[in-house]
Amino acid sequence: MAVQMSRFAKRVQERKNYSVRHADFSRWEEEVDRVYHLINICLAHLPGHTPWQPEALKELMLPFVKIADPELILFAEHKGKTIGFFPALPNFNEVLIHANGLRFPWDYLQAWWYSKKQIRSAAVKSVLVLPEYWGTGAAILMFAEMAERLIERGYEWVDLSLTSADNPNTPQIANRIGAEIYKKYQIYRLRL
Repeated sequence: MAVQMSRFAKRVQERKNYSVRHADFSRWEEEVDRVYHLINICLAHLPGHTPWQPEALKELMLPFVKIADPELILFAEHKGKTIGFFPALPNFNEVLIHANGLRFPWDYLQAWWYSKKQIRSAAVKSVLVLPEYWGTGAAILMFAEMAERLIERGYEWVDLSLTSADNPNTPQIANRIGAEIYKKYQIYRLRL
């Protein structure tokens, strides 16, 4: 599957003149502004979408500067315009699963111990592509580039994160690259 995805990504890059680059943390504010431009447009089609405010997004993303590898925070561009965003982080759930909810002081020691070990998986929490670029291969190009970079860094698998059932685009892309559902969640609402 990886070989097919890589071939398809090369064809997309040749025909569409898209490019993929990694984040530049020395220009973090500008990078966050790029994400802000994308996020509300790209998620507007989802039922119940509430637009992000710029300050909230900056606050959410600031801690990632300390833990993220800028080479794994990808932007797709077309003729100088940012058209996509695809970030991956080390999957810290591999550490937290051993930390017993951090309820006792020794749990922090255990979390520290496991954080020194190689994290085997990466977590992707979002993939954003401007609607006018859906179906053009821009997302596959970012997936292929990310796969290459993750393999180079020794990651063995990727958690493609939570995707709501009412978002038809992301599961289609995941299926095309060979991903499989390994966990399902149900959301319940109780009126108080």
